[in-house]
Amino acid sequence: MNQDHQLKIELHQLAQESLNAKIEQSKKSLIDLKESVGNETKSTAGDKHETGRAMMHLEQEKVMRQLANNQKLKSIVDRISPKINNETVQLGSLVFTNKISFYILAGLGQVELNGQNYFIVSFQSELVQAFKGKRKGDDLIFKGQNYTIQEIL
Repeated sequence: MNQDHQLKIELHQLAQESLNAKIEQSKKSLIDLKESVGNETKSTAGDKHETGRAMMHLEQEKVMRQLANNQKLKSIVDRISPKINNETVQLGSLVFTNKISFYILAGLGQVELNGQNYFIVSFQSELVQAFKGKRKGDDLIFKGQNYTIQEIL
């Protein structure tokens, strides 16, 4: 296995670890919020109490949405094998251009690995939609910038 293939596997593992951490943080936040709601119920009365409870419930709903979204992303990431090479830009591709390198997996943003910056982006992102279906050697313009695809894994 060459270095680029190992890099793709390491980026995939970073994405999984990031999503696992986000899922665990959401679960912890939900536990903390449930405890807060329980304490709020015991300690206060009146309108202020109702407002506090309502705000905590809204926060719980927000955290539950984040948790569900991250679990969904993780299930997608877990189904994609970093060992499969692609000839065109598609879900699961690691794309190297003359300007940036990006792994099409989930919208997790920029990561640094071995001193290099990579972007882990979702298939729905504008960037990916501009590159979708392109091959090694293809040129394109995205947001006024010229890109040349140097490699796709």
